[in-house]
Amino acid sequence: MTTFTIPSVSTFIEANGTRFAYRRFGVESGTPVVFLVHFRGTMENWDPNMLAPIAKERPVILFDNKGVGETNGQTPETITEMAQDAATFINALGLNQVDLLGFSIGGMVAQELALQEGHLIRRIIIAGSSPKAGVRPDPVIFERMNRHGGNVNDDALDDFMFFFYRSTETSKAAGMQSLQRIMNQKQVESSGKVQAAQLKAVAKWAQPKTNHNYDWLQNIHHPVLVTNGIEDVMVPTKNSYILAEHIPNAQLIIYPDSGHGHLFQFPELFAENVNSFLDATSL
Repeated sequence: MTTFTIPSVSTFIEANGTRFAYRRFGVESGTPVVFLVHFRGTMENWDPNMLAPIAKERPVILFDNKGVGETNGQTPETITEMAQDAATFINALGLNQVDLLGFSIGGMVAQELALQEGHLIRRIIIAGSSPKAGVRPDPVIFERMNRHGGNVNDDALDDFMFFFYRSTETSKAAGMQSLQRIMNQKQVESSGKVQAAQLKAVAKWAQPKTNHNYDWLQNIHHPVLVTNGIEDVMVPTKNSYILAEHIPNAQLIIYPDSGHGHLFQFPELFAENVNSFLDATSL
């Protein structure tokens, strides 16, 4: 497969005092897919081998939410505010309806966006994410995430591989290949302020509740595809089962020999599953 390169030049649109950076590509017609990226990631943190097959069939929109990457402003400290900012961006583009693909913290934003602005959303993919007050990772793992977060350098490479991939040679090898593709296109990193704000947002989202049964998920009536690897240590895979169980029109795909970064470990297969889901006329 020919490597697909994300357009390297961003377009900007201003709304409510925020200058959002985005890149739109793919086919001209059809419902656009808006991508909501993982913790501390920018729009350059998507694997191009996953984006290419999706862009061949539908419009793709990548963007940096408020305070992240090339978009100005202060990064919110709640998932709710992040969802509000995402809605502001979508509305600023004049789009009547979009599909969402949210990965990790982006999947949390997708849930909130579906609840706040459901009329804007047609279908949703939630990859490697968690419901509010879901199953938390081991405290040691959360502390390790606090130290290094989503950006990758020589000191943090081992942590990144641990968070995103399993310890098997096959998973690690595929993960390194994906990481190389991503790093080849990276020009902008997020700041430490983004990491701090997003950690606070995730901590609030994950705060345990007493005697709850995830009943708010019943209010997400959109068709939803939930995906994860069989062993996600950062956002435990059990959360994906909870999402699929409690969202009324959800289906679940668990990928073998993989973890949080399953969509990058199996980029072509994941893209095929996404396209099939988005093409479906019913769940």
